[in-house]
Amino acid sequence: MDRFHILPWDSEFFGMPIARIIPDRLTTGELRETIARLRDNGIRLAYWPSDPDDEESQRAARVCGGFFADRKVTYVTDLGQGADAPDTVEQGVEEYEGCDICDELERLAVQAGIYSRFKLDPRIPDEKFAELYRLWIRNSVNRKIADGVLVVRRSGSIVGMVTVAEKNRRGDIGLIAVDGSMRGKNLGVALVRAAQEWSRRRGFWIAQVVTQGENAAACRLYEKCGYTVEKVEHFYHFWI
Repeated sequence: MDRFHILPWDSEFFGMPIARIIPDRLTTGELRETIARLRDNGIRLAYWPSDPDDEESQRAARVCGGFFADRKVTYVTDLGQGADAPDTVEQGVEEYEGCDICDELERLAVQAGIYSRFKLDPRIPDEKFAELYRLWIRNSVNRKIADGVLVVRRSGSIVGMVTVAEKNRRGDIGLIAVDGSMRGKNLGVALVRAAQEWSRRRGFWIAQVVTQGENAAACRLYEKCGYTVEKVEHFYHFWI
């Protein structure tokens, strides 16, 4: 039985065969065997979300030439505690109407991904990273991969946004960003609170968000808003 599956969407977008290694724990021998099978199947790039607490897996990734691309952190919070909607009203968080994308949202989306593994991996071109995040926000606005986009405007311009959706029966934050000129004004808190309220109104008891462990500002924001760590994964990229 193969220890990987091919990712059709990623393969088409990046223009090369891409796969994901499935077990989160592998010995060095097992990982070498898996990479050999990937090579036999013509795979150019493989993602491996591995267990950071398994020393053998982390050693295997290094020995086999993996690029440590991301410490992926999943945060969760119980939505039954407290009501934070007034903060969002004060800051003017509103739902983005329509299906047409705007330059402001695209710029914020690219900004949201500056710590992503697709930005940090030097073998992925910057233009493909930016295209990926512009596509992410476009498909969020048109409701293909999100159920809504919440924004903050100042002087008519969008200076903050968050995408929201249902995922695994939880309220989920996808992308979130605040324009650099508006940092320190609690807009990030207002957007997270608005996303939580959006989830409450749809009957979700748990909210979640996935971020990069290296994004210290984002981690502090979520913890300030009552989130706690549920899961951590170490993502490696193997170029074959």
